[in-house]
This record gives sequence, C-alpha cells and structure tokens, in this order.
Amino acid sequence: MKTVFLYCILSCGLLLFACQKELAGNAGTTQQYTVKITFQPVINSQALVLGETYHNSFGEDYSITALRFYAAHPSLKNNNTILAVTGETKYRLIDASLNNTLSFTVTTTDSIFNSFSFQIGVDSIDNVSGVQSGDLDPGKGMFWTWNSGYVMAKLEGTSSFSGMPGHEFTYHVGGFSGANNSIRSITLATQQVKLNSNRTTGIIVYADINRWFSGVHSLKISDNAFVHSPGELARQYADNYAVMFSIAEIAGE
Repeated sequence: MKTVFLYCILSCGLLLFACQKELAGNAGTTQQYTVKITFQPVINSQALVLGETYHNSFGEDYSITALRFYAAHPSLKNNNTILAVTGETKYRLIDASLNNTLSFTVTTTDSIFNSFSFQIGVDSIDNVSGVQSGDLDPGKGMFWTWNSGYVMAKLEGTSSFSGMPGHEFTYHVGGFSGANNSIRSITLATQQVKLNSNRTTGIIVYADINRWFSGVHSLKISDNAFVHSPGELARQYADNYAVMFSIAEIAGE
C-alpha cells in the first residue's frame, strides 16, 4: 500500500510539472501578425512616372521631379482602439524616386483592425532637437538649416504655367507650431480585416498627387509656384495633401 501511495504522489508531481511547463510554453508563444504598408504615388489612379507630363483639375500641365514626405507613428485601429505595433521606426521618409522607401512592415498581437492611421510630418520636439540621424538626417534634404525645422512634405516639378525660372515649381511645406502648424494626422477606414499569423497582410495606400492642387483648397500652379517657408499658404498645401491618401487594396501575400 505504501508503494502505491508513493507512486500516486510521484505521478501527480510529474503531471503538475508537465502542466506548468506547458503553460509557460504557451505564454511565450503569443501570436504575431505582420502587416506590410506600401505607399503608391499615383495620378488618376495610375502609378506616378517621374518626368511624365500630367494635367491637374485646372487643365495645367505638369511633370514631377521629386515627391517626399514623412510618414510617422503608423498604427492600426479596431473601432478607434489603437493596436500595439512593434518593429517600426518613428519616422519614415517616403521618396517617390526610391522604391525601397515606399514599403515597411509592422507587427501586432491583435488579429483584427478596421483602420490605418499615420502622421504626415515631424513632431514639434524633434523639429527643435538639432541635427539627427536616420531619415531625419539633414543630408536627406528635408531640413531647413536657416529656419530650424523639417520640411514635412515636398513636391517639385515643372509646368508651362509656372512663372518661375525654368518653369519650375517647388513646394516645401513646413511649420510645426501655433498657426503655422503643417503636421497632419491621417486615418483611413476600411472594412474589418482579420489577420492571419501564417502570412503577411498587405495594405496599398494611394497618394494622389493631383490633390496637392485641389484637395481642400484650389491652388493653381499659375498662382503659386514657390513655397519655402511656414505660413498660410504652406498650411493650405498641408490641408490638400492630407486628403490625397486612400486605401486601394488589402490582401494577403
């Protein structure tokens, strides 16, 4: 009888140890879901081709030589609840001339979302923190050394409607405080998306260049071909490009 009793105790101990080990193993294997964000510059839903001639809603011809903007604080939301994402830097400099800057990935432990949010521009604290590295490196051509602050978004090109030398137009939009704030927060809603831990879910976000000219305000190239400082006109361009984004596609890879 004593032998049977000891055997029962030993068996229970081993069973308890196995259960604890299984629970510990499960606690360390939280599901991870990966989402790939791709910004696609477009004009009339067609991929932007640098140097090609297009027309805005005013009938003005133009061609783009440069498009850059800072995409910051990317987040996924489910019914306005922000999902925790990891593996992402604070700022991404999106550059239409460099394909490797147009996409990045985030990971989350939440499996459902119905909107994607991000910020266009650099936070005020980082505008006054001096020279920085990474995508905030002044060598990227997005920092005003004369004005201590970052260019939030930049659009450059040529148009026969521009009165500038060489028929160029250059819109360098900045300003981070008070009435001159050109930082914009973007939220793009979609139908509820359920993520799969076995594959990457891709979100393609269109950035329609024509909205720079007629998103919220009517801004003709013939009237405005040069913006290089904070102010009312810079804020109007910020209002316009804030509505140039839309979700074009969500799909698993």
